[in-house]
Amino acid sequence: MRSWELQSFGLSGLAMVDRPAPVPGHDQVLVAIDAVALNYRDLAIISGSYAPDPVLPIILASDAVGRIVAVGDGVRGWQVGDRVIGCYMEDWQRGPSRASDTAFTLGSPLDGVLCEQRVFPQSAIVLVPSCLSDNECASLPIAAVTAWCALFEHSVAQPGETVLVQGSGGVATFAIQLAAAAGLRVIALSRSAKKLERSSALGAAQTLNRTLEPDWGRQVLALTEGKGADVILDIGGQGTLAQSVIAAAQNGRIAAIGILGGAEVQMALGPLIVKNLTLRGITVGSKQSFEAMLRFVARTGIRPVIDSVFAFDEVPGAFARLSSGKHQGKICINIGHSS
Repeated sequence: MRSWELQSFGLSGLAMVDRPAPVPGHDQVLVAIDAVALNYRDLAIISGSYAPDPVLPIILASDAVGRIVAVGDGVRGWQVGDRVIGCYMEDWQRGPSRASDTAFTLGSPLDGVLCEQRVFPQSAIVLVPSCLSDNECASLPIAAVTAWCALFEHSVAQPGETVLVQGSGGVATFAIQLAAAAGLRVIALSRSAKKLERSSALGAAQTLNRTLEPDWGRQVLALTEGKGADVILDIGGQGTLAQSVIAAAQNGRIAAIGILGGAEVQMALGPLIVKNLTLRGITVGSKQSFEAMLRFVARTGIRPVIDSVFAFDEVPGAFARLSSGKHQGKICINIGHSS
């Protein structure tokens, strides 16, 4: 079985290798992987900044779609030929997260999905929406579920409220689509005029160019007649959180979903307290959340945005594209006949 594994830190540490073909055990299914999508997390794993003591080599990536080709003893409700997506956190079924859930995440510390076949617990897969292509399905497990949970499960965004979405990566792009489809007013923030044009096409009612408007928190207040954004998806951490607090409405909810600008945040707590804000960290979501998001996507006709598609032997190029930051939407890798 061909697999891409990380043998040492850095892009030069990527290598395609042959591993023994996996065999499903009790309560497991064997999935032939058709398409994989990359996340910023994958770059952090490659650089060595994600986990303090990762065990190498490890198969990379966490988001994939495929077809069940064999089932083990005890499997119920799944059969050969079913088209499925693996859950990023294999043990998180429903309800609040547990500390132990992080021990069962694909791509680190567990082997990931950048391989021709992978065994999954039967409880850690979901059925694929028939309306989506393989690449579109592969893009969903981390980015779409994170956006869904940030907007609707933790921030409980309601139609008519204003949502500020930062950036143009996978989570931000899904957040714009999901929020617009749910009747929310979306303000999109990015450094790129071209990406902001695309954000408008995806459903953003208004856009702000962060390069032209460095004091964008006050610009959000101006766009909302002084009220501010009810929900904010913050991706920058150190680089954006202080401005997010300025941009927030009274009783606003800030979902911290990234630390692209740095993890160490220094800011005045006064405005956060005076505005009665809620700051909530978001780490993807449960299988139950995943299935709720899939039903919404199928019902509303949302189509995930695919930035680019690479062949299985072009994996280093796919990671280079991700590292460039020029993408909008998901970067996918086809393994076989995917489309």
